[in-house]
Amino acid sequence: MPKDEFDHEDPMELISMPMPEDGEMESEMARCLAEEFMRMGESDEEILAMFRNPFYSVPHGVFRTQGEDAVKEAIAQARANWIPVNL
Repeated sequence: MPKDEFDHEDPMELISMPMPEDGEMESEMARCLAEEFMRMGESDEEILAMFRNPFYSVPHGVFRTQGEDAVKEAIAQARANWIPVNL
């Protein structure tokens, strides 16, 4: 199939799913996002800046609902559980 044709059966199509609004779910999401940014080589300060920045809609949404202290705690938890691998 050429790239310019739409396929209704495309298994790689990106979709979004609504998530229940739950403080525990958002805390876990913050930790997962922080860990992902750490794996990309970002410092704790850079990660916090991403959460503060409205350009990053999901991290910023967590920042707005959970607050800065909760985001800092999520970053600290992710850092404590993450062991970098040097190849």
